[in-house]
Amino acid sequence: MVRKKPSAADAALIAAAGERGVPPTPTQLERWRAKGLLPRNAQHGAGRGCGSVSVAPPEAVELVAWLSIHARPGRPLEDLALGAFGAGLPVPEPAVRAAWIAAATDFGPIPFFGPGPGTDGDRSDWIGDVAENIVTRYGDEAILLPRRIRDIDARIAAAGISFSAPEMMAFDKGTHVTETYTGRDFLTSAVSIVLGGIGELTEADLAALARALMPPRAAVVVASMLEHPDDAPRLADINDGHGLSLLPTGDVREDLTRVLSEASLEQLRAAWHAVHNMQDWAIKVCDDVEVELDLLAAGQTAPEYPGLSQWLLGVVLGLNRMLLREALREPEPSTRAQASTAATLLFMATAMSRLRVMVPDSQFELLPMLLPPFLNQLTDFVAADPPTSIRRPESC
Repeated sequence: MVRKKPSAADAALIAAAGERGVPPTPTQLERWRAKGLLPRNAQHGAGRGCGSVSVAPPEAVELVAWLSIHARPGRPLEDLALGAFGAGLPVPEPAVRAAWIAAATDFGPIPFFGPGPGTDGDRSDWIGDVAENIVTRYGDEAILLPRRIRDIDARIAAAGISFSAPEMMAFDKGTHVTETYTGRDFLTSAVSIVLGGIGELTEADLAALARALMPPRAAVVVASMLEHPDDAPRLADINDGHGLSLLPTGDVREDLTRVLSEASLEQLRAAWHAVHNMQDWAIKVCDDVEVELDLLAAGQTAPEYPGLSQWLLGVVLGLNRMLLREALREPEPSTRAQASTAATLLFMATAMSRLRVMVPDSQFELLPMLLPPFLNQLTDFVAADPPTSIRRPESC
C-alpha cells in the first residue's frame, strides 16, 4: 500500500523530534493520533485564498520525541500514555484517563474475569468462582509478607521488644481462629473484596486478614473489634445517611473508575509520584530500624528510635504496614503496576476526604503524625479540591 507523503507539519515534527532522539515514522504518528496519544495538528488559513495549512502544537515536539524513544513493538499504547503522562508530558486527557482506568481495573487476559452478573442480584457465587480460579492459577506466587518485613519482625522480637504495649493488649480480646492464614487466603480475600466490596467478607474473614499481616503475638485491636463487635455496625454499613458510604459495598472497580474519572490531572500526577515516594519511605523505614537494631545488639543507646517507632506504629494502625508491604513486594513496578498502585493511593486519599465529610469534627490534625508523608500529602491535595461525588449536598 502506497502511503501519501506526510504533511509539512508532520515532516517538521519528525525532524524536530529526531533532533531530540529517534525520529518517528509517519505511520507511528498516524497510529498515535488514532489512539489519542498525540494531539492533532491545528489548521490555519494560508491567506489570500490559498487554502489552509496544518501546524503541529508546540508542545507536541517533546511528546513525540519521548514516544519515539520509548515505543517498541508489543508495548501497549496505554503504557506509553501512562509513562508520558508520568514524565510530565501533555498527553491528551481522554487517553490519560482511559489508560489509568485500564491499569486499575483490567486484571489481565483471564477469560472468566469479565464484568460478571449484574449488581442487582447475588454475585457471591460468581465472585467465589473467580477467586477460586485465580488462586488456582496464581496462588503459589502470592506472598503474604515480604521477607524483609518478616526478618525485621524476628529481629525485633529477638531483641525483647514487645509488639504490644500493655494498654493495647487490654483492647485485644483474642481470637478463636487456629488455622494458619496463607498467601493463597490473602489472594482469595483480595479478589473477593475487589469484586464484591467489603460486604463480601464476614467480619471474621477481615479479622483473620488483619491478624495475618501483623507479627506473631501482636495486639491487633481492629481484628478484636471485628471478632467481638458488641453490636457495632458492620464496616459495610457505615454511612452518613445521605448515600455516602465509608467503604465500597460493591464492585471496587466501579469505585476506582469513578475516582479516576473525577480526579484532576494534577491529582493523578500527584498520585503517580506518590508511588516513588512510598518506595523511598519504605526503604528508609527498613534501613532505619535495621540500624537501630544493630545499635541495640551492640549495647548502644540512642535518644530516639524513629525507625522502630514507625514500625510499631504500623503494627498498631495496620494501614502503614499494608503500605510497607506493598512497597517491598514490588520495589520496581512496571508502568502499569505503578499506575495501579497510584490509583489505590488516590482511592485511599479520596476515602479519607470522604471521612472528613462524614465526621467533620474528628481530629484530622493528627493525620500528619499517623500517616506516612506521601499519603498525608496526597490526602491534603485531594481534600483541597474534593470530587463532586463526596461533597455533601447543600441544605435547602
